[in-house]
Amino acid sequence: MAGLSLAALLGAAGHPVTVYEAGDLGGKLYKLHLVGLDFSTGPSLFTFPGVWRRYLAALSEADHLDLRPLPGGLGLHHTPYGALPLPLPPEHPLFAEWQRYVARVQPLRPHVETLLTIPPRLTDPVFLRASAALGRVIGPHLSAERWIAAQRFSPPLAHALRTHALNAGLSPQDAPALYALLPALIADEVSRPAGGMGALRSELVRFCLDRKVVLRARTPVLAVDAARAEVQLRRQHERHALLVSALDPARLAELRGQPVRSGRRRTVSGLAIYAVTAQPCDLPATSILPPSDFGVFRQALRAAALPPDTLALVHAEGRQRAVLLTVPATGQPLSPDHPWVRGQVGRVERSLGSAPLLDLAEATAFLGPDHYARLGTPGGSIYGAAYPLWRAGPVHPQPYRLSDTLWQVGTAVHPGGGIPAILGGALIVSRLLRERQA
Repeated sequence: MAGLSLAALLGAAGHPVTVYEAGDLGGKLYKLHLVGLDFSTGPSLFTFPGVWRRYLAALSEADHLDLRPLPGGLGLHHTPYGALPLPLPPEHPLFAEWQRYVARVQPLRPHVETLLTIPPRLTDPVFLRASAALGRVIGPHLSAERWIAAQRFSPPLAHALRTHALNAGLSPQDAPALYALLPALIADEVSRPAGGMGALRSELVRFCLDRKVVLRARTPVLAVDAARAEVQLRRQHERHALLVSALDPARLAELRGQPVRSGRRRTVSGLAIYAVTAQPCDLPATSILPPSDFGVFRQALRAAALPPDTLALVHAEGRQRAVLLTVPATGQPLSPDHPWVRGQVGRVERSLGSAPLLDLAEATAFLGPDHYARLGTPGGSIYGAAYPLWRAGPVHPQPYRLSDTLWQVGTAVHPGGGIPAILGGALIVSRLLRERQA
């Protein structure tokens, strides 16, 4: 997705562009067909639509995604202290507490899109203002866990907010404080394209084709020579004026013949279960089951072990259900018959009061850490390596420019998370390249 996003911008600037993709175009985001119904894999929520609008403006394109609010916003959070919808409605007993939380985060809201879409430069007054706004909101509390604890929220709300730290692919103790602020920043704008998340991929492909970008799907790059701006394919070498990698930095290092540091902590991976049921599901559009104990959960992830219970994100629409389970990034396959998988699915069924998911489904499909590892990240990790708190969020952990002829783009470089990071990172690299050529 990052490669397609940047390719369209570079094509619009008049550059001849070729995109090489080892598999199908779009990486993690594609359409999965089950008994006549389509599932969109990859990101399941569309957030920060203002970043999408900035991207469209850069291409002088109209918005044809037809974004529609997701019923129930961020969903019903099944915490150990009871179920909690986010955002909380006015009639909820904890609504005043939710308002206090939103008010605490509100000063950052006008600056979030800036942090997602401009280079992190200390010489840029716009970036400095946005970063200062973030600093005033988080104060001395660098991790999501420390920020939440400092606010003295009630246990149900605190547990629900901790859940969103996993948008960073990390436990609340290891995720930047920014991720504890996400529910207040996105709860009112959670949406999905009318045609499903796959519509975004289709739009990006169209933008590329309209700008004469050459799209070479199922064409894996086997080696990269940065000095010559050359890629090795199966049957030939191709030389270009400039290379931009949308791969995980560790995978890029392998292709360059460089040593890859072993033993680094990784962000989490996932197990995605897609199912079609005989009858429509009587469930909320989104249900979230956090780990019951984030400390135990963290210990398991750090040991690359399956936790006693994990984050489960459940989407339901008609006869379609998607259950996304957080797992350690080991790259190992997990089958539907694995006892741990059965146990986690059973937990979902009991918590939601739903019919058996695996036993009664008409059709199912599974995508596990082994699948995501084949897409190029270590162990199938969602955002690659885990970085210290001070190298996270707006202070990106990897450089965009590796040399005069080799650049990087994508969520492993700009870990804002999901679609906003993909589009924002493309806007950043496009701007930096434009400035170097000026």
